[in-house]
Amino acid sequence: MSGDPDSHAGARQLVRRCLGLEPGQQLVILADETTVEAAMAIAEAAESLHVPHTAILVPVSVQRRIPLQSDLSLLAQGAVREARAILVCVNGAPDCLAFREWFLETHWTARTRIGHMPGANLEVLKLAEVDCEKLVSDCHDLEVALARGRTLELVTQAPGGRPHRLEADIGGWQRLPVASDGIITDGAWGNVPSGETFIAPLEGTATGSVVVDGSIPGLVVGPGQEIVLHFQRGRLARIEPEESPVARRLAETQIRHAKSVGDLDWANLAEVGVGLNPAVERLTGNMLLDEKAVGTAHVALGSNFFLGGTVQASIHCDLVIRGPGLLVDGKTVVERGRLAYSEADWHEHYKHVSPATSPWFAAGQVARSGIQATTSADGRLQRLLRSQPGRVSACFVGEQKTALLARDLYELLPVGGEWVAIDRLASRAGMSAGVARRVLHVMADYDLVMAR
Repeated sequence: MSGDPDSHAGARQLVRRCLGLEPGQQLVILADETTVEAAMAIAEAAESLHVPHTAILVPVSVQRRIPLQSDLSLLAQGAVREARAILVCVNGAPDCLAFREWFLETHWTARTRIGHMPGANLEVLKLAEVDCEKLVSDCHDLEVALARGRTLELVTQAPGGRPHRLEADIGGWQRLPVASDGIITDGAWGNVPSGETFIAPLEGTATGSVVVDGSIPGLVVGPGQEIVLHFQRGRLARIEPEESPVARRLAETQIRHAKSVGDLDWANLAEVGVGLNPAVERLTGNMLLDEKAVGTAHVALGSNFFLGGTVQASIHCDLVIRGPGLLVDGKTVVERGRLAYSEADWHEHYKHVSPATSPWFAAGQVARSGIQATTSADGRLQRLLRSQPGRVSACFVGEQKTALLARDLYELLPVGGEWVAIDRLASRAGMSAGVARRVLHVMADYDLVMAR
């Protein structure tokens, strides 16, 4: 391996911690001529950890033909079928996006872990050498806010201090976010290394403007080079200044390609995300790095299909912003680029529910809604969050005491959705009717129960 100890440590962390591979479990690494150095570093790390591995070179020219005119060789297909984990360590060019999406669609199974590393290099490997526990916690805190929220507001600043606001509908449980913490488990896929939480806003809802002052693919935005993106009904309407160097590069490297293939969806606001990885110390123009940088947010144009959305475009173009603010349902969750998550805002205590305003004090019966829930190791009720297969996590239903009481009530409700008298349910759970109604109010905020 190269003499860079940080890259070496990051590669080992990626194999052992991010992919969770044990000695003897098979790893397949797909690489091309632009990423071979990082791929070989990962292969050497796997060797040192006694993880058997196969490196497969898929040239850029072949990626551009797949899936229309070509396929992986039979030998490569065999290796992929036997793999416990696969790293798609290829370039991030927009004309190769179809290959990356095709590979995920055709090789993703319930037992396989797939890590995506578009544009990987030795610098990218350093992202894995981070305090994983804190990173996972930060990613999932923001995930809870985005999952529960109905509206999102991204606040950015123009050089003169003028604020720009981009607002979008995020659905309130309809369109679930992804906490991309870089930990890939069986049946899951995601970017590795990682450190971001993102969501695909509901299509057609984004309105307003955002200042891009961080980076775009292949270019760091310097002082005085900022651009402003204006959105209407979920689509990019215009860029100003239109003839700036940053706007021209965006057009030449992303938009022109999309238009050349007749793509009408390239202008879709595909994503809003927040970087949370402190290992990214500077922006480089490599989106795999830049979008993870703590102190930044990013928006993306184009495809959102693999983020839980409905748009399949020919590009997915991330654009990075420095020091933004982010509000969800009017509550600040990011301030000047830093996580400002308040536990009390998103995990309420049942005692704070008012009988005067809660509809549950007038309800007579309750039933399960059909949304899945589970119990944690310490006995608290969790609502499962799922944006798509392989992207599974959960959030506690209220604060600690509330989640324990919610578990007691939930387990007594029939699985089939039959209605139960609330007073009878409270009696069976050994709690007063007033406490039960307050807890049910909180459970309803997580869409777990219905009243009548």
